Amino acid sequence: MRIALLTELFPPSLGGQELFFAGLGRALAARGHEVEIFSVAHAEGLAAEEAVDGLRIYRHPVAPTYTAPPRAWMKRSWPAIFRYALWTRRRLRGGEHDLVLLNQWPLLHAVTLPRAARRRAILHWCEVRDDPFHRTIQRWLPRLTADNAAISHAVAEAIGAASGRPFFVLPSGLDLAAYAAPAAASRRGLLSLGRVAAHKNLPLLVAAFEALRERGYPDRLTIAGDGPAMPELRHRVATSPAREEIDILGTVDDATRARLLAESALLALTSRREGFPRVVAEAMASGLPVVTTDDPGNGAQTIVAASGCGVVARADPQSLADAAEAALAEADRHAEAGRAYAASLDWDRIAAQLEQRAERLPRRAAQAGPASAATGQAR
Repeated sequence: MRIALLTELFPPSLGGQELFFAGLGRALAARGHEVEIFSVAHAEGLAAEEAVDGLRIYRHPVAPTYTAPPRAWMKRSWPAIFRYALWTRRRLRGGEHDLVLLNQWPLLHAVTLPRAARRRAILHWCEVRDDPFHRTIQRWLPRLTADNAAISHAVAEAIGAASGRPFFVLPSGLDLAAYAAPAAASRRGLLSLGRVAAHKNLPLLVAAFEALRERGYPDRLTIAGDGPAMPELRHRVATSPAREEIDILGTVDDATRARLLAESALLALTSRREGFPRVVAEAMASGLPVVTTDDPGNGAQTIVAASGCGVVARADPQSLADAAEAALAEADRHAEAGRAYAASLDWDRIAAQLEQRAERLPRRAAQAGPASAATGQAR
């Protein structure tokens, strides 16, 4: 098949959606498909077109402030969103793709997708939002594409119920061979690994760690990642009575990430809003138990409870500390359950699942001549 993947951000940008589309794209290419990526050029110097890992990547527009617009409340550069939506509409107008998989974000590209492409399009949802605007979008947008997928069962159930449309689960996968899973006895410390943003609620984790230290917990808390809430996090840690036992690493490379997952005793996730965080899947593959909270928007709680890879706590410091102690006390059991669940997240299996779903979609009309990858280049 000739497959188009539309996602606002793609590596070298770092984040869950980038890892999902890069991993899935490579798996599909390895299975013999022609895969094209259409994304925003989120930084200066990125190639408008290049081939990487068997993928053909196209980027437009060039928008260095895409994720940090001058008005912070906008979250994204709105002019860039409009330009990206119109560009992808032009690129897909020829109907040359057998399957179009769209990231949920930035929303508008699903609205402007040509009608012919919608008949072979699957919209992939990574999270649920609960404000009035996004509730409206979640009711309406799934009706525009032929099919809808979600990163987790919780996201599928929520948006499926809102829209009345059927959903299937297409999780983020893993290269299982890349993760080591040493025994619990050799591990030490709590780990937070991911973007440092307000909705990650890291002050709650710091407060829970303070409670653990007061109870005699002997090990350290390591926070790896970066993001817009880093100044607030550094201030909170600097004023903590446990500040000497907290390490803030900032952004880490893949090798350090894998080492942290293998060496830590517990992953803590305190987000108010998540779908199926990739870091939870990585923790399961690494035999690392997880503690998370029961915030209504935190889809990770469903994954942790269903897999048995850890403990779900109320979103207050003492309850989170209690859950951390409980997870550590049964670390071997949680690690075994997590590794068993992770086996279902192999990228090749997920790519095969998408192929099967794509077989249900209408086939594209035969082309009059050979398809040209250059058709519709942005000017």
